[in-house]
Amino acid sequence: MTARRRLQSRLCMLLVAAASIAVPGPAPAAPAATASDRLRVQRVEIIDAKGFERSMVAATIMVPAGWQSRGEVQWSLGRQCGRAYGLTLQAAVSDGSAGIDLAAPEAWGATNYGAPVGDCPQAGFGTAGDYLASWIQRHRKDARIVEVKPRPDKSRLIGQQQSPGIGLRSWVDSAQALITYRQGGREMYEMLVTNVVLNHSRMAMPGGQVMETLQGQALGVLAWRNAGAPVPQRHFDLMWATLRTAPEWQARIDAAERQMAADNAATQAKISQIQAETSRQTLEQIKRRGEIRNQTMQDIAGMRDDTWRSGQASQDRMHKDNVRTIREVQGWRDPRSGGVVELPQHYQHAWQLRDGSYVLTDDPNFDPGRDIGIAGKELERTRD
Repeated sequence: MTARRRLQSRLCMLLVAAASIAVPGPAPAAPAATASDRLRVQRVEIIDAKGFERSMVAATIMVPAGWQSRGEVQWSLGRQCGRAYGLTLQAAVSDGSAGIDLAAPEAWGATNYGAPVGDCPQAGFGTAGDYLASWIQRHRKDARIVEVKPRPDKSRLIGQQQSPGIGLRSWVDSAQALITYRQGGREMYEMLVTNVVLNHSRMAMPGGQVMETLQGQALGVLAWRNAGAPVPQRHFDLMWATLRTAPEWQARIDAAERQMAADNAATQAKISQIQAETSRQTLEQIKRRGEIRNQTMQDIAGMRDDTWRSGQASQDRMHKDNVRTIREVQGWRDPRSGGVVELPQHYQHAWQLRDGSYVLTDDPNFDPGRDIGIAGKELERTRD
C-alpha cells in the first residue's frame, strides 16, 4: 500500500469511527464503585431486509441490557437528494423512563443564484448545530433547548480541491444538544448528536459572477432520553462509539454508490455534448467540476474500502489496536465461544452474564451473582 493510500485510509478511519484520537493515560485510583457507575449492555443488530437479495446485518450498537429494541434500514428508492437508505433504531426500557433512538438521515441544498439543488429541500444549514436545532424544533416541538454545542472531536475534513476559478471542499461537522420536556408525567432529559457531511462548491463564471452551491446531509440523529436527569456523558459517548456498520453490508453499499456515480457521470457527459454548441466555455468548467466531484466521491469510497479490508486483517495486530483506540473499544475473550467481543475500553473490568448480556465496571470486587443476582464470568482482555 502506498504512503498516499495509507494516509487516505487513516483519514477515512477517523471519519467512520468519528472518535477522539487522544489515548487515555493510566486511570487514577478510584473509590469503590456503585451500581450507578456500572454500564450493562447488550449488542443490537440493525437489519437491512430490502436493499439486497437477502437480509443482511447493516450495523450493530450496544444498548443497555434488557431493553426492547428494533433496528432496520429504511429505503427510499428514486430519491435524488442524499442517500436512498438510512439506519434507524428504537430501543427503550419497558416503563418508558429511558430510550435510545436513531433517526433517518436528511439532506438539503442551497445556491446563491436561486436555482434548486436537484430535489433537495431548500435550506442553508452550514453547521451541524444549525441543523440539530432545526431538527429539535420539528421533532420535539414542546422541548426546551438547554444547550447546543459543537463536537470538534468528531469533526473532520474529508477533502479539498482547488483549481483556477473552481473550489470544492467537503467536511464533516458534528454537534450535540441537550433538551428537556414533559412526557407521561415525567421530566425527561434527552441528549442528541449528529454528524453532518457538507459539500461547498464555488465556480467563477464569465462576467465576474460566482456560482456557489452548499449541500448537506445529516447522517441521522442519535438520541438518549432519560427521566429525572440527563444520561452521563461518559455512557452516551461509549454507546455512540459502538455504532458501526457491518463490513459486508458496507462493501455492497460502496459498490452500488460507485456504480451510481459512474452512471451520473455518463449522463452528465451526454448532456454536455448536446449543449456544447451554445456555451462551450461554461460547459467545460461544469464538466471539470463534475470530474473533480466524481473523483472525490471515488476517493472517499476507496478509502472506506481500504479501511474495512485492513480492519479485517487479523494478522495486523497493531492496526487493529489503533482502530480500537480510535473507536474507544477493547477486545475481550468470550468465555463461551472462545471468540472476541468488542466493548468500550473505559472500564477496567467486563463480565458476561448467564443471559448473554455484559456488565462493564471499574469495581475489582464486583460479583454479579452477589451484587445483581445473576451468575456470570469475568472476561479477559485480548489483543486478538
